[in-house]
Amino acid sequence: MASWTAGLLVLSPILTLAVRARSTNAPLVLVVLAGLWLAAECDASGRRLAAVAAGVAAGGLAASGETSFAAVAVLLLVWLALRPDRRSHAALACAGALAAASVLGAGGLARSPFAFGEVAALMPETTLEGLVRCSGASFTRVIGLEYQLAVSKARFVLPLTLAFVALMARGASRLPRRLQGLLVAGALVPFVFGAVLAVVTGRVAPMQADRLMAAIPFVVWLMAAGLASLRGRAAWAAGLAVVGTLAFFQALALR
Repeated sequence: MASWTAGLLVLSPILTLAVRARSTNAPLVLVVLAGLWLAAECDASGRRLAAVAAGVAAGGLAASGETSFAAVAVLLLVWLALRPDRRSHAALACAGALAAASVLGAGGLARSPFAFGEVAALMPETTLEGLVRCSGASFTRVIGLEYQLAVSKARFVLPLTLAFVALMARGASRLPRRLQGLLVAGALVPFVFGAVLAVVTGRVAPMQADRLMAAIPFVVWLMAAGLASLRGRAAWAAGLAVVGTLAFFQALALR
């Protein structure tokens, strides 16, 4: 499953675009993936070093100034704390997070997750319909369908979106309950916080896909679990379909 996760992450078109634009969100996605893996490792093995390292990753995310990444950092720490026999590990993770955030703050690198700059007046005002539309379009891009490079509306690739979601749902159903909860929550939390900020600011700017990239590691892990659960011809067909689709949109992004 690890190879599928790495492959899907490499093929992510929105991540490719972020790398080409030299966006800070690109390395932050890798930090999220590292923090997620370390938290899962700590939960499974009880290694205290993994807890500290996961906390350091969370501290870096919290100090990044990006709301969705800060939200994911909190999620990782809370998830560790929800297991009674891992409370000491959660405390170590929190200590690591505070230490990392303090070091970044002392170096002048820490930013508030709510200081996302002035919201441009050209951004549409926040309405229920606008939130739904922007959430759907952003989710479509986050799961790997860079639709706007091929068609004008996200609804034109809805069958592909539903197929990817079905694969994620299959992956979630095959995972242990605690890990399943973490991955599903991680895929949704950035969108929830983005929606809250959109309501507060009155504009849908926080719901832009580039601001919600913290969900990518959780999405690719779920998709990888779905692909890894398939066998025989179904595995080959699904794998080729997913890789081919992502490669197509990535080719458009690179062009």
